Amino acid sequence: MSFASQVTVVYPRMEMIDRILGSSVKSAAEEHLGVIDSLMIDTSSGLVTFAVISSGGILGLGEKYFPVPWQALSREPGQDEYTLKVREETFKNAPSFDRGNPPRSDDLAWFERVYHFYGVEPVW
Repeated sequence: MSFASQVTVVYPRMEMIDRILGSSVKSAAEEHLGVIDSLMIDTSSGLVTFAVISSGGILGLGEKYFPVPWQALSREPGQDEYTLKVREETFKNAPSFDRGNPPRSDDLAWFERVYHFYGVEPVW
């Protein structure tokens, strides 16, 4: 008796950074969470590790910046906005920083806390 196995092949999806920056991010419940302000990369591997979502504030004052693990975001083909599977109230309590005071790049414990907040395993 032979069993056919099914293999799923995942192809890389390349994207221009300027198409990602400024994209809206919504919750699964369609709540607006913010926009992608920046991307953080692991300079050792070259992989995008976090999308930094700006949220709140008026005219740039009082904005908070929320690093979100890249793999926690999803986007349907042909769509311009990304979805993060958390409620708005949960997102407001996520680890964040002020524009002038980002986390130190070598503070892996802080970044691990972010990964765990979103239920994602760190990439390292």
